[in-house]
Amino acid sequence: MTNYFDKLLMRNHRILIFGKYGQIGSVFNEYLGRNSNVLQLGRKDIDFLHSVHIPKIVREFNPKYIINTSAYTDVNGAESNPDIANEINCNAVKILAEAAKMNNSTLIHYSTDYVFDGEKKTRYHTSDKPNPINMYGRTKYRGEKKIIESGCNFFIFRISWLVSEFGKNFVKTILTKLNEDSDLSIVDDQIGSPISSNLVAEITCKIIINNINTKKIFHLSTQGEVSWYHFALYISQIAKNINRNIIINPIKTSKYPSRAFRPKNSLFDLSEIETVIKSQMPFWKDDITSIIKKLDFNS
Repeated sequence: MTNYFDKLLMRNHRILIFGKYGQIGSVFNEYLGRNSNVLQLGRKDIDFLHSVHIPKIVREFNPKYIINTSAYTDVNGAESNPDIANEINCNAVKILAEAAKMNNSTLIHYSTDYVFDGEKKTRYHTSDKPNPINMYGRTKYRGEKKIIESGCNFFIFRISWLVSEFGKNFVKTILTKLNEDSDLSIVDDQIGSPISSNLVAEITCKIIINNINTKKIFHLSTQGEVSWYHFALYISQIAKNINRNIIINPIKTSKYPSRAFRPKNSLFDLSEIETVIKSQMPFWKDDITSIIKKLDFNS
């Protein structure tokens, strides 16, 4: 994977990255963090709840590319804290996009499958009209619209079911629970295709290196489909350091307590991104298995 990051660094572009310690930001930090042309900022450096400082940072560093991995991603928390979620996912993004426009920088931004309601029976295309059913999805969709309205050059990647060795995600949660003493009940009527933050960062580099025309939205996930329940079963099959006595039971979404509604179908049509990168996205197990093994080994 380092090849794509090395190729990007060879271009000598100045790159400004927000969200240094998140799932995607941590990958960029690992592979780009020791280069003078790259400035990576975490929450302690710039808090998106106080986004007034963003334009000054952009102006002074003068990046060719701005990669925004910062977001409020607590789906249930967004229902309880809609103003905070909207400030980070929409208002701060608006300021960032306007700063990118003023500086003639290209903004790379990550959105979500949750901009859709999940009622479609087939895979979602980028041309499908969003209809978010929870506050997290609404704030992320508002952020998308603010980027487009700003007139800046941009790439928006909608990502489904992101997992990594960093931050909070489904693989980490399941591995933790599989080391406890209680049986698990996992939703079996929501489907998607998980993707690793490593692959997301790699695809981002490919897009930059290939000089793709900007002002595009891409759907980014892996091939295949799986429910949360069957994903959890797969994690339990791969992991070794777990309590083998725990039983994983399938349940319906209606039986799972949650403050936020979630889409039942998070599958993306990948034809656009595959055309641009000139290769097929991997099957989800091929992308995710190494993450499970690494987290299991370190548990």
